[in-house]
Amino acid sequence: MFQNRYRGKGKAMSEVKRIKRIVIFSIIALFIVLIITFLAFFRLEKVEVVSGGYYTDTEIKDMVLNKVTDRYTYLFALRSKLLGIDPIPFVEKVDYEIIDKNTIKIFVYERKIAGCVNVMGKYFCFDREGTVTDSVDSKPQDVALVTGIDVGDLVIGQKIDTDFDSFDGLMGLVTLITKNEIKVQEISYDFRGNITLFIDDDEVLIGKKDSYDLEINNLSNIMKTMGEGAFRFDLRYMDSENMSVTAKQIDK
Repeated sequence: MFQNRYRGKGKAMSEVKRIKRIVIFSIIALFIVLIITFLAFFRLEKVEVVSGGYYTDTEIKDMVLNKVTDRYTYLFALRSKLLGIDPIPFVEKVDYEIIDKNTIKIFVYERKIAGCVNVMGKYFCFDREGTVTDSVDSKPQDVALVTGIDVGDLVIGQKIDTDFDSFDGLMGLVTLITKNEIKVQEISYDFRGNITLFIDDDEVLIGKKDSYDLEINNLSNIMKTMGEGAFRFDLRYMDSENMSVTAKQIDK
């Protein structure tokens, strides 16, 4: 009698173990099916980029979607929510929208860069309020390099601390240049505070004044009147009563 009860209990335990194995294998199989389904149907296939144009769409995609998990729409969303998106120079914020299971739209909000200065081989960029925004190894394209001023110590996120007495005037000047969409490569100050603008192969002398509205607002039209070649434009004596400008061709 005891032996029969033992054999019955052993069979019951064996049956329980078999059922447990079936359940475990079923869970594993279901998990594998879910993974395969996820990888097959939720792959990120299309990325739209909305930006100001400082970076190309390809550059933005490479900088934002830079993890292995970013190949899949919802894994990218999870990763960006938990860990954030890596900082990008000259970009204030990056946001995204899931359009569907295979498509996202990336929104890039770029910083408004007014100019940059070179300190110890690094280019420090600043906005229109004079706040340092970024530090990079090479001069950013389409950003004016300011030379001839002492900027002291620079800290990203803080305003430029300088004894340069015309710094407020510089901020007004770069705002005018940006507004008029003039591609200035360099804004150069001499030891007296006189300003020369370098635009491609041309040089524009605008001197030292309280305001440069008249000069900058008319600069594009003035330069268009000249033919081919490099010129030095002298706008130092230009005012509301004297609109005459001298231009001399220079060798480059």
